[in-house]
Amino acid sequence: MTESGLPPTAPQRAKRRRDLRLDFFRGLAMFIILLAHTPGNTWTLWIPARFGFSDATEIFVFCSGMASALAFGSVYLKTGWFFGTARIAFRCWQVYWAHIGVVLATVALMLALDKTGMGAEGKTYANWPSITRIFSHTQDYILGLFTLTFVPGLFDILPMYLVILAMVPVVMGAHRIGGRPAVFALVGGVWLAAQLAGYARYGARIEAPAAWEAWLTWAGRPFTVLNLTGSPWNENVQWFFNPFGWQIVFFTGFAFGTGWLPAPPVTRRLLWIAGLYILATIPFAWHKLHGGGGYLAGTDLQVWLFDVRDAARPLWWKTGVGLLRYIHFLALAYLFWAAVGDGGARLRDGWTAVRRSVGRRRVFALFAAAVALPTAPYAYVETIAEALPALNDRILAAYPLIDAERIGLPQLAHLAAAGGLIWNTVGGRARQWILRDAFLAAAPVIRKVGTQSLAVFMVSIALSRFNGWWLDIIGRDVWTRFLVNGAGFAILIATAYLVGWFKRRPWERR
Repeated sequence: MTESGLPPTAPQRAKRRRDLRLDFFRGLAMFIILLAHTPGNTWTLWIPARFGFSDATEIFVFCSGMASALAFGSVYLKTGWFFGTARIAFRCWQVYWAHIGVVLATVALMLALDKTGMGAEGKTYANWPSITRIFSHTQDYILGLFTLTFVPGLFDILPMYLVILAMVPVVMGAHRIGGRPAVFALVGGVWLAAQLAGYARYGARIEAPAAWEAWLTWAGRPFTVLNLTGSPWNENVQWFFNPFGWQIVFFTGFAFGTGWLPAPPVTRRLLWIAGLYILATIPFAWHKLHGGGGYLAGTDLQVWLFDVRDAARPLWWKTGVGLLRYIHFLALAYLFWAAVGDGGARLRDGWTAVRRSVGRRRVFALFAAAVALPTAPYAYVETIAEALPALNDRILAAYPLIDAERIGLPQLAHLAAAGGLIWNTVGGRARQWILRDAFLAAAPVIRKVGTQSLAVFMVSIALSRFNGWWLDIIGRDVWTRFLVNGAGFAILIATAYLVGWFKRRPWERR
Protein backbone atom coordinates (compact mmCIF):
# COMPACT_ATOMS: atom_id res chain seq x y z
CA MET A 1 0.00 0.00 0.00
CA THR A 2 1.37 3.42 -0.93
CA GLU A 3 1.47 6.58 1.15
CA SER A 4 -1.48 8.06 -0.72
CA GLY A 5 -3.66 5.05 -0.06
CA LEU A 6 -3.73 3.81 -3.63
CA PRO A 7 -3.20 0.08 -4.17
CA PRO A 8 -0.17 -1.19 -6.11
CA THR A 9 -2.37 -1.65 -9.19
CA ALA A 10 -2.89 2.10 -9.55
CA PRO A 11 -1.16 4.05 -12.35
CA GLN A 12 2.55 4.11 -11.56
CA ARG A 13 4.11 5.59 -14.70
CA ALA A 14 4.47 9.28 -15.37
CA LYS A 15 2.73 8.77 -18.68
CA ARG A 16 0.06 6.17 -19.17
CA ARG A 17 -1.52 5.17 -22.42
CA ARG A 18 -5.12 6.39 -22.61
CA ASP A 19 -7.79 3.71 -22.54
CA LEU A 20 -9.44 3.62 -25.96
CA ARG A 21 -12.74 2.46 -24.48
CA LEU A 22 -12.90 5.36 -22.06
CA ASP A 23 -12.63 8.08 -24.70
CA PHE A 24 -14.74 6.22 -27.26
CA PHE A 25 -17.79 5.78 -25.06
CA ARG A 26 -17.46 9.23 -23.56
CA GLY A 27 -17.45 10.60 -27.11
CA LEU A 28 -20.60 8.66 -27.95
CA ALA A 29 -22.23 10.10 -24.82
CA MET A 30 -21.47 13.64 -26.05
CA PHE A 31 -23.33 13.02 -29.32
CA ILE A 32 -26.31 11.48 -27.52
CA ILE A 33 -26.50 14.36 -25.03
CA LEU A 34 -26.66 16.87 -27.90
CA LEU A 35 -29.57 14.97 -29.46
CA ALA A 36 -31.39 14.66 -26.15
CA HIS A 37 -31.15 18.39 -25.42
CA THR A 38 -32.28 19.64 -28.84
CA PRO A 39 -35.93 20.80 -28.67
CA GLY A 40 -38.34 19.10 -31.06
CA ASN A 41 -35.77 16.55 -32.21
CA THR A 42 -37.44 13.24 -32.99
CA TRP A 43 -34.06 11.53 -33.11
CA THR A 44 -34.29 11.48 -29.32
CA LEU A 45 -37.03 8.85 -29.63
CA TRP A 46 -34.35 6.34 -30.60
CA ILE A 47 -31.57 7.05 -28.13
CA PRO A 48 -30.86 4.30 -25.54
CA ALA A 49 -32.61 6.24 -22.76
CA ARG A 50 -35.99 5.62 -24.40
CA PHE A 51 -35.62 1.85 -24.05
CA GLY A 52 -33.97 1.51 -20.66
CA PHE A 53 -33.64 3.15 -17.27
CA SER A 54 -30.07 4.45 -17.71
CA ASP A 55 -28.87 6.84 -20.39
CA ALA A 56 -25.88 8.83 -21.65
CA THR A 57 -25.53 10.67 -18.34
CA GLU A 58 -24.38 7.46 -16.66
CA ILE A 59 -21.82 6.96 -19.43
CA PHE A 60 -20.48 10.48 -18.94
CA VAL A 61 -20.29 10.20 -15.14
CA PHE A 62 -18.84 6.67 -15.12
CA CYS A 63 -16.17 7.53 -17.70
CA SER A 64 -15.40 10.74 -15.82
CA GLY A 65 -14.80 8.63 -12.72
CA MET A 66 -12.37 6.41 -14.59
CA ALA A 67 -10.68 9.43 -16.16
CA SER A 68 -10.34 11.08 -12.74
CA ALA A 69 -8.68 7.97 -11.36
CA LEU A 70 -6.20 7.91 -14.22
CA ALA A 71 -5.58 11.68 -14.21
CA PHE A 72 -5.56 12.42 -10.49
CA GLY A 73 -4.69 9.02 -9.05
CA SER A 74 -1.05 9.37 -10.09
CA VAL A 75 -0.92 12.77 -8.37
CA TYR A 76 -2.09 11.22 -5.11
CA LEU A 77 0.38 8.38 -5.65
CA LYS A 78 3.44 10.54 -6.32
CA THR A 79 2.83 13.60 -4.15
CA GLY A 80 0.53 12.48 -1.34
CA TRP A 81 -2.95 13.40 -0.17
CA PHE A 82 -2.44 17.17 0.21
CA PHE A 83 -1.19 17.89 -3.30
CA GLY A 84 -3.61 15.39 -4.80
CA THR A 85 -6.41 17.33 -3.12
CA ALA A 86 -4.96 20.58 -4.44
CA ARG A 87 -5.13 19.13 -7.95
CA ILE A 88 -8.79 18.20 -7.39
CA ALA A 89 -9.50 21.71 -6.08
CA PHE A 90 -8.03 23.20 -9.24
CA ARG A 91 -10.25 20.97 -11.37
CA CYS A 92 -13.29 21.97 -9.32
CA TRP A 93 -12.36 25.60 -9.94
CA GLN A 94 -12.31 24.94 -13.70
CA VAL A 95 -15.64 23.11 -13.69
CA TYR A 96 -17.27 25.84 -11.57
CA TRP A 97 -16.38 28.60 -14.01
CA ALA A 98 -17.27 26.36 -16.94
CA HIS A 99 -20.76 26.04 -15.46
CA ILE A 100 -21.13 29.80 -14.90
CA GLY A 101 -19.88 30.53 -18.40
CA VAL A 102 -22.13 28.06 -20.19
CA VAL A 103 -25.25 29.32 -18.38
CA LEU A 104 -24.54 32.97 -19.17
CA ALA A 105 -23.54 32.23 -22.75
CA THR A 106 -26.73 30.27 -23.40
CA VAL A 107 -28.86 32.99 -21.80
CA ALA A 108 -27.13 35.55 -24.01
CA LEU A 109 -27.88 33.42 -27.07
CA MET A 110 -31.56 33.25 -26.21
CA LEU A 111 -31.66 37.02 -25.70
CA ALA A 112 -29.84 37.63 -28.98
CA LEU A 113 -32.42 35.59 -30.91
CA ASP A 114 -35.21 37.71 -29.43
CA LYS A 115 -33.46 41.07 -29.72
CA THR A 116 -32.47 40.59 -33.35
CA GLY A 117 -35.87 39.21 -34.36
CA MET A 118 -34.25 36.07 -35.77
CA GLY A 119 -36.54 33.71 -33.88
CA ALA A 120 -39.58 31.97 -35.27
CA GLU A 121 -42.65 34.15 -35.58
CA GLY A 122 -44.61 34.41 -32.33
CA LYS A 123 -41.95 32.64 -30.27
CA THR A 124 -39.92 34.21 -27.45
CA TYR A 125 -36.80 32.21 -26.65
CA ALA A 126 -35.90 34.09 -23.47
CA ASN A 127 -39.16 32.81 -21.98
CA TRP A 128 -37.59 29.37 -21.70
CA PRO A 129 -38.74 28.16 -18.24
CA SER A 130 -35.24 27.24 -17.10
CA ILE A 131 -33.97 30.82 -17.35
CA THR A 132 -36.96 33.17 -17.48
CA ARG A 133 -36.81 34.12 -13.78
CA ILE A 134 -33.31 35.48 -14.26
CA PHE A 135 -34.93 38.48 -15.92
CA SER A 136 -37.80 39.00 -13.47
CA HIS A 137 -35.78 38.36 -10.27
CA THR A 138 -32.27 39.16 -11.48
CA GLN A 139 -30.59 39.85 -8.14
CA ASP A 140 -31.76 36.64 -6.46
CA TYR A 141 -31.05 34.45 -9.43
CA ILE A 142 -27.64 35.86 -10.31
CA LEU A 143 -26.59 35.35 -6.68
CA GLY A 144 -28.15 31.89 -6.78
CA LEU A 145 -26.24 31.07 -9.97
CA PHE A 146 -22.88 31.88 -8.37
CA THR A 147 -23.70 30.12 -5.10
CA LEU A 148 -25.18 27.07 -6.90
CA THR A 149 -28.52 27.57 -5.19
CA PHE A 150 -29.97 28.23 -8.63
CA VAL A 151 -29.33 25.28 -10.93
CA PRO A 152 -31.59 25.58 -13.99
CA GLY A 153 -32.70 22.55 -15.95
CA LEU A 154 -30.35 21.44 -18.74
CA PHE A 155 -27.39 23.00 -16.87
CA ASP A 156 -27.38 20.59 -13.93
CA ILE A 157 -24.73 18.05 -14.96
CA LEU A 158 -21.69 20.24 -14.24
CA PRO A 159 -22.79 21.25 -10.70
CA MET A 160 -23.40 17.59 -9.94
CA TYR A 161 -19.96 16.71 -11.31
CA LEU A 162 -18.41 19.52 -9.26
CA VAL A 163 -19.77 18.21 -5.96
CA ILE A 164 -18.71 14.65 -6.79
CA LEU A 165 -15.18 15.82 -7.59
CA ALA A 166 -15.08 17.52 -4.20
CA MET A 167 -15.79 14.10 -2.65
CA VAL A 168 -12.64 12.55 -4.13
CA PRO A 169 -10.32 13.74 -1.31
CA VAL A 170 -12.78 12.32 1.24
CA VAL A 171 -12.81 8.97 -0.53
CA MET A 172 -9.02 8.94 -0.83
CA GLY A 173 -8.76 9.74 2.87
CA ALA A 174 -11.15 6.89 3.68
CA HIS A 175 -8.97 4.55 1.64
CA ARG A 176 -5.85 5.59 3.52
CA ILE A 177 -7.59 4.86 6.81
CA GLY A 178 -9.57 1.72 6.07
CA GLY A 179 -8.73 0.53 2.56
CA ARG A 180 -11.32 -0.60 0.05
CA PRO A 181 -13.93 -1.68 2.64
CA ALA A 182 -13.96 1.87 4.03
CA VAL A 183 -14.41 3.32 0.53
CA PHE A 184 -17.25 0.97 -0.36
CA ALA A 185 -18.97 1.63 2.98
CA LEU A 186 -18.67 5.39 2.51
CA VAL A 187 -19.85 5.46 -1.10
CA GLY A 188 -22.66 2.96 -0.45
CA GLY A 189 -23.75 4.74 2.73
CA VAL A 190 -23.93 8.16 1.05
CA TRP A 191 -25.87 6.66 -1.87
CA LEU A 192 -28.33 4.97 0.51
CA ALA A 193 -28.79 8.23 2.44
CA ALA A 194 -29.54 10.01 -0.84
CA GLN A 195 -32.18 7.39 -1.68
CA LEU A 196 -33.85 7.90 1.69
CA ALA A 197 -33.67 11.68 1.29
CA GLY A 198 -35.32 11.41 -2.10
CA TYR A 199 -38.00 9.13 -0.74
CA ALA A 200 -38.73 11.54 2.12
CA ARG A 201 -39.52 14.16 -0.51
CA TYR A 202 -41.40 11.74 -2.74
CA GLY A 203 -43.33 10.00 0.04
CA ALA A 204 -44.62 13.29 1.42
CA ARG A 205 -46.72 13.64 -1.75
CA ILE A 206 -48.51 10.30 -1.31
CA GLU A 207 -52.01 10.96 0.03
CA ALA A 208 -52.61 7.61 1.70
CA PRO A 209 -49.20 5.95 2.12
CA ALA A 210 -48.87 2.33 3.11
CA ALA A 211 -47.09 1.47 6.35
CA TRP A 212 -43.76 0.78 4.64
CA GLU A 213 -44.05 4.00 2.60
CA ALA A 214 -44.68 6.01 5.74
CA TRP A 215 -41.70 4.34 7.41
CA LEU A 216 -39.36 5.14 4.51
CA THR A 217 -40.58 8.73 4.50
CA TRP A 218 -39.86 9.00 8.22
CA ALA A 219 -36.45 7.32 7.86
CA GLY A 220 -35.43 9.73 5.13
CA ARG A 221 -36.23 12.96 6.96
CA PRO A 222 -32.83 13.22 8.74
CA PHE A 223 -31.13 13.11 5.32
CA THR A 224 -33.23 15.71 3.49
CA VAL A 225 -30.26 18.09 3.70
CA LEU A 226 -28.88 16.05 0.79
CA ASN A 227 -31.75 17.33 -1.41
CA LEU A 228 -29.94 20.45 -2.60
CA THR A 229 -32.10 23.48 -3.36
CA GLY A 230 -32.13 24.40 -7.04
CA SER A 231 -34.10 27.65 -6.97
CA PRO A 232 -33.92 30.67 -4.65
CA TRP A 233 -37.58 31.33 -5.45
CA ASN A 234 -38.99 27.94 -4.59
CA GLU A 235 -37.45 25.70 -1.93
CA ASN A 236 -39.34 22.72 -3.31
CA VAL A 237 -37.23 22.83 -6.48
CA GLN A 238 -34.26 20.49 -6.03
CA TRP A 239 -31.20 19.73 -8.10
CA PHE A 240 -32.36 17.33 -10.79
CA PHE A 241 -29.13 15.34 -10.42
CA ASN A 242 -28.53 14.66 -6.75
CA PRO A 243 -24.71 14.37 -6.56
CA PHE A 244 -24.89 12.23 -3.42
CA GLY A 245 -26.80 9.62 -5.40
CA TRP A 246 -24.84 9.97 -8.63
CA GLN A 247 -21.50 9.60 -6.89
CA ILE A 248 -22.00 5.84 -6.85
CA VAL A 249 -21.73 5.79 -10.66
CA PHE A 250 -18.67 8.07 -10.59
CA PHE A 251 -16.83 6.11 -7.92
CA THR A 252 -17.65 2.82 -9.59
CA GLY A 253 -15.69 4.06 -12.58
CA PHE A 254 -13.08 5.51 -10.20
CA ALA A 255 -12.69 2.13 -8.49
CA PHE A 256 -12.11 0.38 -11.82
CA GLY A 257 -9.59 3.06 -12.80
CA THR A 258 -7.59 2.71 -9.58
CA GLY A 259 -7.76 -1.06 -9.50
CA TRP A 260 -9.90 -1.18 -6.36
CA LEU A 261 -12.35 -3.21 -8.43
CA PRO A 262 -10.97 -5.83 -10.86
CA ALA A 263 -12.12 -5.95 -14.46
CA PRO A 264 -15.09 -8.33 -14.75
CA PRO A 265 -14.51 -11.60 -16.61
CA VAL A 266 -16.30 -12.10 -19.91
CA THR A 267 -18.37 -15.25 -19.57
CA ARG A 268 -21.40 -16.54 -21.42
CA ARG A 269 -23.43 -16.69 -18.20
CA LEU A 270 -22.80 -13.05 -17.31
CA LEU A 271 -23.56 -11.99 -20.88
CA TRP A 272 -26.91 -13.78 -20.74
CA ILE A 273 -27.76 -12.32 -17.33
CA ALA A 274 -26.94 -8.78 -18.46
CA GLY A 275 -28.81 -9.16 -21.75
CA LEU A 276 -31.94 -10.65 -20.17
CA TYR A 277 -32.05 -7.94 -17.51
CA ILE A 278 -31.90 -5.21 -20.15
CA LEU A 279 -34.65 -6.87 -22.19
CA ALA A 280 -36.82 -7.30 -19.09
CA THR A 281 -36.68 -3.57 -18.33
CA ILE A 282 -37.76 -2.41 -21.80
CA PRO A 283 -41.56 -2.73 -21.18
CA PHE A 284 -41.21 -0.58 -18.04
CA ALA A 285 -38.96 2.02 -19.68
CA TRP A 286 -40.29 2.40 -23.24
CA HIS A 287 -43.26 4.76 -23.24
CA LYS A 288 -44.76 2.99 -26.27
CA LEU A 289 -45.48 0.00 -24.05
CA HIS A 290 -46.32 1.35 -20.59
CA GLY A 291 -47.70 4.70 -21.73
CA GLY A 292 -51.38 5.45 -22.18
CA GLY A 293 -51.03 6.30 -25.88
CA GLY A 294 -48.73 3.42 -26.78
CA TYR A 295 -49.24 0.12 -28.53
CA LEU A 296 -50.94 -1.48 -25.52
CA ALA A 297 -53.24 1.46 -24.76
CA GLY A 298 -56.41 0.41 -22.97
CA THR A 299 -55.28 -3.15 -22.29
CA ASP A 300 -54.86 -4.80 -18.91
CA LEU A 301 -51.20 -5.40 -19.69
CA GLN A 302 -50.58 -1.69 -20.24
CA VAL A 303 -52.30 -0.84 -16.94
CA TRP A 304 -50.23 -3.45 -15.13
CA LEU A 305 -46.97 -2.20 -16.63
CA PHE A 306 -47.81 1.36 -15.67
CA ASP A 307 -48.79 0.40 -12.11
CA VAL A 308 -45.62 -1.64 -11.56
CA ARG A 309 -43.47 1.13 -13.02
CA ASP A 310 -45.13 3.74 -10.84
CA ALA A 311 -44.85 1.64 -7.68
CA ALA A 312 -41.16 1.03 -8.33
CA ARG A 313 -40.39 4.70 -9.10
CA PRO A 314 -37.77 5.13 -6.32
CA LEU A 315 -35.89 2.16 -7.75
CA TRP A 316 -35.45 3.65 -11.24
CA TRP A 317 -35.65 7.40 -10.76
CA LYS A 318 -32.94 9.48 -12.36
CA THR A 319 -32.47 12.15 -9.70
CA GLY A 320 -30.80 9.86 -7.18
CA VAL A 321 -29.86 6.87 -9.40
CA GLY A 322 -32.25 4.22 -8.11
CA LEU A 323 -31.03 0.67 -7.66
CA LEU A 324 -32.67 -0.73 -10.81
CA ARG A 325 -31.25 2.15 -12.84
CA TYR A 326 -27.77 1.54 -11.47
CA ILE A 327 -27.96 -2.18 -12.25
CA HIS A 328 -29.27 -1.40 -15.74
CA PHE A 329 -26.23 0.76 -16.43
CA LEU A 330 -23.84 -1.89 -15.12
CA ALA A 331 -25.50 -4.53 -17.32
CA LEU A 332 -25.34 -2.29 -20.39
CA ALA A 333 -21.74 -1.31 -19.67
CA TYR A 334 -20.77 -4.96 -19.29
CA LEU A 335 -22.21 -5.88 -22.69
CA PHE A 336 -20.33 -3.07 -24.41
CA TRP A 337 -17.22 -3.90 -22.38
CA ALA A 338 -17.36 -7.39 -23.86
CA ALA A 339 -18.33 -6.20 -27.34
CA VAL A 340 -15.23 -4.06 -27.90
CA GLY A 341 -12.91 -6.89 -26.94
CA ASP A 342 -10.04 -7.30 -24.52
CA GLY A 343 -8.47 -3.91 -23.88
CA GLY A 344 -10.69 -2.38 -26.58
CA ALA A 345 -9.01 -4.47 -29.29
CA ARG A 346 -11.88 -3.97 -31.75
CA LEU A 347 -11.49 -0.23 -31.44
CA ARG A 348 -7.99 -0.71 -32.84
CA ASP A 349 -8.55 -3.55 -35.30
CA GLY A 350 -12.19 -3.20 -36.32
CA TRP A 351 -14.66 -6.02 -36.76
CA THR A 352 -14.80 -9.08 -38.98
CA ALA A 353 -17.88 -9.76 -41.10
CA VAL A 354 -19.49 -13.17 -40.49
CA ARG A 355 -19.50 -15.35 -43.60
CA ARG A 356 -22.81 -17.04 -44.39
CA SER A 357 -23.76 -19.48 -47.12
CA VAL A 358 -25.55 -18.27 -50.23
CA GLY A 359 -28.69 -20.17 -49.26
CA ARG A 360 -28.89 -18.60 -45.83
CA ARG A 361 -28.36 -15.13 -47.30
CA ARG A 362 -31.20 -15.67 -49.78
CA VAL A 363 -33.59 -16.80 -47.07
CA PHE A 364 -32.70 -13.79 -44.97
CA ALA A 365 -33.16 -11.45 -47.94
CA LEU A 366 -36.64 -12.82 -48.65
CA PHE A 367 -37.66 -12.46 -45.04
CA ALA A 368 -36.30 -8.90 -44.82
CA ALA A 369 -38.09 -7.91 -48.03
CA ALA A 370 -41.33 -9.41 -46.75
CA VAL A 371 -41.11 -7.11 -43.72
CA ALA A 372 -39.70 -4.00 -45.41
CA LEU A 373 -42.20 -3.71 -48.30
CA PRO A 374 -45.54 -3.68 -46.44
CA THR A 375 -44.19 -1.41 -43.70
CA ALA A 376 -42.68 1.11 -46.14
CA PRO A 377 -45.71 3.47 -46.19
CA TYR A 378 -45.59 3.79 -42.42
CA ALA A 379 -41.83 4.33 -42.40
CA TYR A 380 -42.11 7.40 -44.61
CA VAL A 381 -45.56 8.56 -43.56
CA GLU A 382 -44.38 12.05 -42.55
CA THR A 383 -42.61 12.66 -45.84
CA ILE A 384 -45.53 11.32 -47.89
CA ALA A 385 -48.07 13.33 -45.90
CA GLU A 386 -46.17 16.55 -46.50
CA ALA A 387 -45.54 16.01 -50.22
CA LEU A 388 -48.72 14.19 -51.27
CA PRO A 389 -51.50 14.43 -48.64
CA ALA A 390 -54.10 12.72 -50.83
CA LEU A 391 -51.80 9.81 -51.59
CA ASN A 392 -51.00 9.53 -47.92
CA ASP A 393 -54.69 9.11 -47.04
CA ARG A 394 -55.09 6.40 -49.67
CA ILE A 395 -51.99 4.53 -48.52
CA LEU A 396 -53.03 4.48 -44.90
CA ALA A 397 -56.51 3.36 -45.90
CA ALA A 398 -55.06 0.58 -48.07
CA TYR A 399 -52.65 -0.60 -45.39
CA PRO A 400 -54.77 -0.89 -42.22
CA LEU A 401 -52.05 -2.78 -40.35
CA ILE A 402 -52.17 -0.51 -37.36
CA ASP A 403 -53.78 2.69 -36.13
CA ALA A 404 -52.16 5.68 -37.83
CA GLU A 405 -51.43 7.19 -34.41
CA ARG A 406 -49.32 4.18 -33.46
CA ILE A 407 -46.97 3.87 -36.38
CA GLY A 408 -43.73 3.70 -34.42
CA LEU A 409 -43.45 -0.10 -34.41
CA PRO A 410 -43.90 -0.50 -38.20
CA GLN A 411 -41.32 2.26 -38.67
CA LEU A 412 -38.86 0.42 -36.45
CA ALA A 413 -39.58 -2.90 -38.21
CA HIS A 414 -39.05 -1.29 -41.61
CA LEU A 415 -35.80 0.33 -40.54
CA ALA A 416 -34.41 -2.95 -39.21
CA ALA A 417 -35.57 -4.96 -42.24
CA ALA A 418 -34.36 -2.42 -44.80
CA GLY A 419 -31.01 -2.16 -43.06
CA GLY A 420 -30.68 -5.94 -42.99
CA LEU A 421 -31.67 -6.18 -46.66
CA ILE A 422 -29.08 -3.62 -47.71
CA TRP A 423 -26.45 -5.25 -45.53
CA ASN A 424 -27.22 -8.64 -47.06
CA THR A 425 -26.93 -7.43 -50.66
CA VAL A 426 -23.87 -5.14 -50.60
CA GLY A 427 -21.41 -8.03 -50.71
CA GLY A 428 -18.75 -9.39 -48.41
CA ARG A 429 -16.07 -6.90 -49.41
CA ALA A 430 -18.34 -3.92 -48.74
CA ARG A 431 -19.46 -5.35 -45.41
CA GLN A 432 -15.86 -5.84 -44.35
CA TRP A 433 -15.02 -2.29 -45.43
CA ILE A 434 -17.83 -0.91 -43.26
CA LEU A 435 -16.89 -3.01 -40.24
CA ARG A 436 -13.17 -2.40 -40.45
CA ASP A 437 -12.05 0.51 -42.63
CA ALA A 438 -15.03 2.84 -42.13
CA PHE A 439 -15.27 2.02 -38.43
CA LEU A 440 -11.54 2.53 -37.89
CA ALA A 441 -11.84 5.90 -39.64
CA ALA A 442 -14.74 7.00 -37.40
CA ALA A 443 -13.47 5.60 -34.09
CA PRO A 444 -10.54 8.05 -33.65
CA VAL A 445 -12.89 10.97 -34.34
CA ILE A 446 -15.31 9.74 -31.67
CA ARG A 447 -12.42 9.23 -29.26
CA LYS A 448 -11.19 12.75 -29.95
CA VAL A 449 -14.57 14.10 -28.87
CA GLY A 450 -14.27 12.00 -25.71
CA THR A 451 -10.83 13.37 -24.85
CA GLN A 452 -12.21 16.92 -24.79
CA SER A 453 -15.52 16.09 -23.13
CA LEU A 454 -15.74 19.18 -20.88
CA ALA A 455 -15.26 21.68 -23.72
CA VAL A 456 -17.50 19.67 -26.04
CA PHE A 457 -20.21 19.44 -23.40
CA MET A 458 -20.13 23.19 -22.82
CA VAL A 459 -20.55 23.84 -26.53
CA SER A 460 -23.30 21.24 -26.84
CA ILE A 461 -25.55 22.99 -24.29
CA ALA A 462 -25.73 26.26 -26.21
CA LEU A 463 -25.64 24.39 -29.52
CA SER A 464 -28.70 22.34 -28.59
CA ARG A 465 -30.73 25.52 -28.11
CA PHE A 466 -29.33 26.95 -31.34
CA ASN A 467 -30.31 23.77 -33.18
CA GLY A 468 -33.81 24.04 -31.74
CA TRP A 469 -34.04 27.58 -33.14
CA TRP A 470 -32.69 26.39 -36.48
CA LEU A 471 -35.38 23.72 -36.70
CA ASP A 472 -38.02 26.33 -35.85
CA ILE A 473 -36.85 28.40 -38.83
CA ILE A 474 -36.45 25.72 -41.50
CA GLY A 475 -39.17 23.34 -40.28
CA ARG A 476 -39.02 19.82 -38.94
CA ASP A 477 -39.01 16.88 -41.33
CA VAL A 478 -36.77 13.92 -42.07
CA TRP A 479 -34.22 15.90 -44.07
CA THR A 480 -34.03 19.03 -41.94
CA ARG A 481 -33.47 16.96 -38.81
CA PHE A 482 -30.72 15.07 -40.62
CA LEU A 483 -29.14 18.38 -41.66
CA VAL A 484 -29.33 20.01 -38.22
CA ASN A 485 -28.19 16.96 -36.25
CA GLY A 486 -25.39 16.26 -38.72
CA ALA A 487 -24.20 19.87 -38.53
CA GLY A 488 -24.35 19.65 -34.74
CA PHE A 489 -22.15 16.54 -34.77
CA ALA A 490 -19.68 18.32 -37.04
CA ILE A 491 -19.48 21.30 -34.68
CA LEU A 492 -18.77 19.04 -31.71
CA ILE A 493 -16.02 17.29 -33.67
CA ALA A 494 -14.51 20.61 -34.77
CA THR A 495 -14.61 21.82 -31.16
CA ALA A 496 -12.72 18.76 -29.95
CA TYR A 497 -9.98 19.13 -32.54
CA LEU A 498 -9.67 22.87 -31.99
CA VAL A 499 -9.36 22.52 -28.22
CA GLY A 500 -6.87 19.70 -28.68
CA TRP A 501 -4.82 21.92 -30.96
CA PHE A 502 -4.73 24.71 -28.38
CA LYS A 503 -3.76 22.29 -25.62
CA ARG A 504 -0.74 21.14 -27.63
CA ARG A 505 0.60 24.73 -27.48
CA PRO A 506 1.82 24.79 -31.09
CA TRP A 507 3.22 28.32 -30.67
CA GLU A 508 5.85 27.00 -28.25
CA ARG A 509 7.22 24.54 -30.81
CA ARG A 510 7.49 27.33 -33.38
